[in-house]
Amino acid sequence: MYETAVTVVGNVATDVVLRQLQDGIPVASFGVVSNPSRFDTKTQSWVDGNKLFVWVSGWRRLANGAAASLKKGDPVIVTGKLRVDQYEKDGEKRTLVKVDASAIGPNLAFCTAEARRDGTGDIAPFLRAVDLEKISDDQLPPALSAIAG
Repeated sequence: MYETAVTVVGNVATDVVLRQLQDGIPVASFGVVSNPSRFDTKTQSWVDGNKLFVWVSGWRRLANGAAASLKKGDPVIVTGKLRVDQYEKDGEKRTLVKVDASAIGPNLAFCTAEARRDGTGDIAPFLRAVDLEKISDDQLPPALSAIAG
């Protein structure tokens, strides 16, 4: 029916585990912790908010890319579909927040990365056709600041 799309910005909190399902489809799973902070003007210091822990799963090529690229502690951005599982353990009700990822990447505000193609895809045809040397300044779209005015 309706799906809730989310983006979580945080750090990889667990080892990335890559496994294959019986039909051979790879899936990578790992935890992400997001710890918001705000500046408290009274104390003139940063104060941590409540931590959010989500369990992330990525499938197929995304699984392989995540497993090859990420390790515990890495700053990461994950977007996907939100799922909430409720279960009982030792007589206690628990909730696990999950994200079925559609995209996973490093948070470049806190690290650098080098993108390498995995050989499974080519550059999209519309990108191959762009020759920046032949585009003059008058053909480029205006800067956002000029539009927003």
